Amino acid sequence: MRIPASLTSYIYRLLDSGIIFATGFLALHIRFWEVAIPNDAYNNFIVGACLIYLLSSSQSSFQTSLSSFTQMMSRVSKIWALTFLVISLAIIFTQSGNLLSRIWLILWAGLAWLLLLIGNFSIEQITWRLYGFRLNKKRVAIIGTGVIAEQLIDQIQRQAHAEFELAHTIFEIGDEDAIEELSNHLLDEIWIALPIHEAGKLPGIIHQLRFSSASIKYAPDLFTLRLINHGSTEVMGIDMLNLNASPFSGEALLIKNIEDFVISLFILICLSPLLLVLAVAVKITSPGPILYRQERVGLNGRPFMMLKFRSMPADVEKNGAQWGNSESKIAHPFSRWMRRMNLDELPQFINVLRGEMSIVGPRPERVQFIEQFSREIPNYAKKHLVKAGITGWAQIHGLRGDTDLNKRIEYDLFYIENWSLLLDLKIILLTAIEPFLSKNHSTR
Repeated sequence: MRIPASLTSYIYRLLDSGIIFATGFLALHIRFWEVAIPNDAYNNFIVGACLIYLLSSSQSSFQTSLSSFTQMMSRVSKIWALTFLVISLAIIFTQSGNLLSRIWLILWAGLAWLLLLIGNFSIEQITWRLYGFRLNKKRVAIIGTGVIAEQLIDQIQRQAHAEFELAHTIFEIGDEDAIEELSNHLLDEIWIALPIHEAGKLPGIIHQLRFSSASIKYAPDLFTLRLINHGSTEVMGIDMLNLNASPFSGEALLIKNIEDFVISLFILICLSPLLLVLAVAVKITSPGPILYRQERVGLNGRPFMMLKFRSMPADVEKNGAQWGNSESKIAHPFSRWMRRMNLDELPQFINVLRGEMSIVGPRPERVQFIEQFSREIPNYAKKHLVKAGITGWAQIHGLRGDTDLNKRIEYDLFYIENWSLLLDLKIILLTAIEPFLSKNHSTR
């Protein structure tokens, strides 16, 4: 019997949340051994930590094969560190520090981290026992040639703890007798790996396997192309392959929308005095409107008006749009400081609340340059599979302003292919502290 990977993931997450819950109260009883717990704030933060950890770990990958202790330790430590950071920020912003014991916080952080490592290591060992025995491995035959066939064979041979065992290989697609002979072998699965130009042979191969009781899967070399979030879906009862798709649908879309709405509203409310000060300063230091509205391109190529605090002269582009050289367009030393601290981007949280942007995503480009960049830069248009962002994976790696667009697109596509809530929160945190660490902060 094989346990589904999704069930394994749920087991991990539930046990981890239970550990966080239990260690929170254990630390309480250690700190207040013979004294009543002072208030209910402790309960609220313990439950909040469990929910945050559940949400963060829902986007992490849980392996059904034995992973190294270092990998497991890194994964667990990152999620717990992020959870504890969010809880710490919540304590600061709600001014609850005087309600909570710092000794309890330190005890809780240490106990939870230690028991999370022990618990995850134990679960991985149990999982390995369930998945790893030879009798439980799936016997697989591979029919085909080309890159995909080679990759499949290589992956099975290199991964000693893989769920699969290579039983047969057939490289001659026209060898009908050898293919039909597979029906006489005990096989769990048969993988057909054909170049896309030989897809016409697929019906014949399936016919030759008509007496086999094994599951049959088809792996075209189509997937060796740069496809974004490819997979399968059902549309009006018809199964289709997703060649390029947004990662945001279903649960992921709900999580992303909640993240954008809650964080944007929180930031706009908390920073409203700063927004007022910046607006007055922009008006005083440079004639013209406070906000700069510029047409940019977002989700699915739809244009929208992006908002920024104006840092350039009002007539800077009277002769037409110009890409780059942003530093030469600064209106005032205050504007330069505002851009260096990324404060000119703050009005874009209004764009996020309006649903035009996301907090994290590829930076939007101007309408005038989209066609040119799409022709010159491979896969450029794929950045529009998701909403444009205030900050992004490329930006926290220093790819801002007049930097290599090819590299920026590679980072944007990496984000789209590997999105998770944890990754978003990491990018937001690094963006917040970056102005204090670096000198170059142009965020076009």
